[in-house]
Amino acid sequence: MDASLWIEFLYRTLPLLAMGAVMTLKVLVCGASISFVLGIVFGVVCCEEIKIPYISPIIEFITFVLRAVPFFVQLLIVYFVVPDLIGIDLEVFSASILAIGLCSAGYVCQIVRAGINSIHVSQWEAAFALGYNKVKTLFYIILPQMFRNVLPAFNNEFESMLKSTAILSSIGMLELTRMGMNMVSRELKQPLAIYLLVALFYVAMSVVLNFVAKYFERALFKKVKA
Repeated sequence: MDASLWIEFLYRTLPLLAMGAVMTLKVLVCGASISFVLGIVFGVVCCEEIKIPYISPIIEFITFVLRAVPFFVQLLIVYFVVPDLIGIDLEVFSASILAIGLCSAGYVCQIVRAGINSIHVSQWEAAFALGYNKVKTLFYIILPQMFRNVLPAFNNEFESMLKSTAILSSIGMLELTRMGMNMVSRELKQPLAIYLLVALFYVAMSVVLNFVAKYFERALFKKVKA
């Protein structure tokens, strides 16, 4: 393929792949919001100092199931089974963010629980001695330290979610991978070039995520030193 054909090829494919990448980021952000809110709440409830009788064991079982069942199976359940059970049709986008958010919440719960448990019990005892109750101790002393410790793990989970968005193409979600598959079906002659461009888009998004994570790590480190 000569230069003019390459330029024409890129002119046709890049805007469509960019649209798919934007949709991937939308799913990622919405799914991550569900994941991190639920995961943090679950992780706090399951940590050693906060454990609630009857409720914590139930949450631990739920998060175990979320981690044990493959994401693809959870996606099929959310998209095909749940609507039949509750009698409500779920759009592809809604099913996608719900499935990826719930699946990731099980892992975020473990990250948060381990991060809180890694903080020495003397931190709790010192806070109680100063007159803090459990809630204030958690929000003002424990959680800030926990976030600094587990930020790299959060970044890894965020990247894992980015890769998992490719599976959403199986239910027709028009994200980056699905857009690439549709273009391959249409172009027929350039599957290698198209899939390489798809891979480059994922690499670019991963670079951005790592850059943001490193920025927050440096900011938190400077805050601690100050």
